[in-house]
Amino acid sequence: MRLSTILTLLVSITGALALAVAPRQRNGCFDMTKGACVGRQADSNNATIAITNACNKVTSCTPGETRHGRGRITGIIKGFPCTATLYVGDMCGGVNVWNTPSCVELFNMFVDARCEAQRPSGDGLYQLGYQTAPCDGSFVSFNFGG
Repeated sequence: MRLSTILTLLVSITGALALAVAPRQRNGCFDMTKGACVGRQADSNNATIAITNACNKVTSCTPGETRHGRGRITGIIKGFPCTATLYVGDMCGGVNVWNTPSCVELFNMFVDARCEAQRPSGDGLYQLGYQTAPCDGSFVSFNFGG
C-alpha cells in the first residue's frame, strides 16, 4: 500500500469513529456539570424499556409552548426495581423535534453517559441518576423506586 492510501484510510476511520461517539444532538438546555449520580447501575435492557415507557407518554412538545399541563411522568416495568421519571418543560428540555427517540436520548446523554463518565460500569448496565435542566425545569431521572 502506498503511504497516501494508508493516510486516507486512517483519516476515514478516525472520522467515522468521531461521528460514532459524538452526541446525536447538541443540547443547550441541560448542563453536563449539574445533576446527581447514584453510583449504582441497573440492567440496560430493562432501563431502556422503562425510559421508553415514560417517553411514549409525552407525544409532542413545541419549544416555547406554555400552559401545556404536563406533569411528571413515570415509566415502570412490573417487578423491576427502577423507575424512569420525566418532566418536559416549556422549552422541551432543549429538544427541537420531540419524539420518543429524542426523549430517550435525553436520558442517555444526561443520566447514563454523564454518570458513566464519573463511575464507569461497563456494558449491559445503565447508570442511575437524575438531572434538572436550568433552561426550563425539564427533569430526567432513572432511579430506584418511583
